[in-house]
Amino acid sequence: VKQWYQRRVRGAQRDPSLRKSGVGNVFIKNLDTSIDNKSLYDTFSVFGIILSCKVAHDERNQSKGYGFDHFETQDASDQAIQKVNGMLLIDKKVYVGRFMTRMAQKKNN
Repeated sequence: VKQWYQRRVRGAQRDPSLRKSGVGNVFIKNLDTSIDNKSLYDTFSVFGIILSCKVAHDERNQSKGYGFDHFETQDASDQAIQKVNGMLLIDKKVYVGRFMTRMAQKKNN
């Protein structure tokens, strides 16, 4: 199953300009530590094609409780944000929103 997941995500064509534009990038926080890349992918793939999906880990390979999904379209990411933000995933209420760089976050604060 893990190999299928890796091939499916890696098999998608990733346009560097699309990734850098921020279109379709979603940030997810307050994830249960048992959620891995595949479960994150499975949760969000119903909204559209995922170009990349990752749960952040520390140096001991423990989940940091947040992750990222990069959708092919902004519409797919908007649907994911609308439907999953505030939802309980394994008894934890998750935050789902548009990914913002640290510089953009500082400008908004």
